[in-house]
Amino acid sequence: MKKLLLLLLVLCCISAGAQQAYNVRSPFDPATVKMDENMRGEVIKFTLKRSLIYPGTVREVLVYVPRQYDGEDPACLLVCMDGILYDATTVMDNLIVSGEMPVTIGVFVNPGVVYDEAGEVVRYNRCKEFDSTDDLFARFLEEEVLPQVEKLKTAEGKPIRLSSDANDRAITGASSGGIAAFTAAWNRPDLFSRVYTTVGTFVAMRGGHEYPAIIRKTEPKPLRIYMQDGWYDVWNPTFGEWFEYNLLMESAMNFAGYEVFHKWDRGNHSIKYGTLAFPDAMRWLWKGYPARVQKGWSNNDMLQEILIEGEDWQEIALPFAADGRLFASSDSAVVVADYPTIYKVYTDGKYEQVGKLKADEDLLGDGLIAKGTALYKHGKKVADKLYGLQSVVELADDKFVVLCKDGKATSQIKVVIQGCGALAVAPDYRFCVTGEENTHHLISTIMNKNGEMLYSESFYHLHDLNNGVGKPTMGMAFDTKGNLYVATEMGVQVADHNGRVRAILSLPAGGVTSLAFSGNYLYVVCGDRLFVRKMKSEGHLPATGIVKYKSQGQG
Repeated sequence: MKKLLLLLLVLCCISAGAQQAYNVRSPFDPATVKMDENMRGEVIKFTLKRSLIYPGTVREVLVYVPRQYDGEDPACLLVCMDGILYDATTVMDNLIVSGEMPVTIGVFVNPGVVYDEAGEVVRYNRCKEFDSTDDLFARFLEEEVLPQVEKLKTAEGKPIRLSSDANDRAITGASSGGIAAFTAAWNRPDLFSRVYTTVGTFVAMRGGHEYPAIIRKTEPKPLRIYMQDGWYDVWNPTFGEWFEYNLLMESAMNFAGYEVFHKWDRGNHSIKYGTLAFPDAMRWLWKGYPARVQKGWSNNDMLQEILIEGEDWQEIALPFAADGRLFASSDSAVVVADYPTIYKVYTDGKYEQVGKLKADEDLLGDGLIAKGTALYKHGKKVADKLYGLQSVVELADDKFVVLCKDGKATSQIKVVIQGCGALAVAPDYRFCVTGEENTHHLISTIMNKNGEMLYSESFYHLHDLNNGVGKPTMGMAFDTKGNLYVATEMGVQVADHNGRVRAILSLPAGGVTSLAFSGNYLYVVCGDRLFVRKMKSEGHLPATGIVKYKSQGQG
């Protein structure tokens, strides 16, 4: 009996090993055949040094230029991590000739390495650059790699010109390069619209394991994604199982309404199957070109509740930088300062000057209060023609929330604000929310009828993929249903009554630094650019009165 069990065990092991073996044959793809030398594209190499984003790193960059590139019209772009993978230049030669891929310049970026004076490696930067989930690597491509590429010329003297349109750009990589490709497009859909990931490292190395949850909550972006992985990809007791996380990624993107294609096979952590799939991945990513990659419509119930399908962010062009705090007004407008002038800006882009600040005043800190139709700074009027603002006034070493209506203070509440320049009061006046210093949490404090503050608690939990912990928000607002909207580095995070983020609105222009919710219009500042969006939900201004809303229960 023991011999029989041993035999069965051996047979099972042999069978399992056989299941993990690569397929002996694969369908022939004509795009994998090398073309005659006079039809092949040119490859230019250069070494990139003196990076400001990754100090001390040195790396080789290879640039593929197809024969069909004329040097006049900007070409499409494919960025690939870890050098020339997938026999990419051969496939691109063929697909460009066949018309299945537009004229595309390939930029193949190796990870950075730091050397000491003796030429010995002291730091490998690959994991830092590729596995991080912030926008640093996308910035590195945008600000340091691609500008150097565009300084090159071909052997025939043609200048390299790359399209700046994200619809003309794809990005790819394997393993850590796979998550790097996704992260660059996820954080900067204004740079890349088409993504090919193979055996992607979406595991607990530098935050990649959080992507499935974030994708389900985030408003869809204009991305088209092709994923490849093998059933027998890496399993690591510390970081997790690669294939399992790829399954979770595909499931999340499917839920969120993305145009996503997956190819699961019997491979392990290898580039073999990614190479076999590369021609079809390129065909699929570029299908229908030059038609634009479209945003999907998520199954997320809160996104559906607050967003209007087809409505998107609109930039309001201003002759000044909207780089300070926004304040909502009850006529669906916002107030912003361009020091020393204070402006009121309307949804249609019109604006008017409504006040001026003195030399020692600004709109960034505390000490602000709205009374009736005016804005005051430490008791001095600084702007007229305003109404419905809610803000914080500072008196000596204490801080107060002052709610006003028709020029009269309706409530004055003492509150300590910890590390956050913004405050939001619930529509029913029963609690307020402030920031918690050096965390990605917000403090909820109960307010009684006498304006006394009770039972403060670290209650709201914000997501943080972009390493923004400790960066205070400059904007929070409630809608009339009691949901909280918070400006963060990741975008506008929307939390339910129980302090859980259920929706995230983001912009291609980068992190949201300020927010105001006026009527059905949500305003945000990204960098120094002002955007507005019409919403199904309606912002609540405390100065306009108490609004009762339906409880969401225990959750």
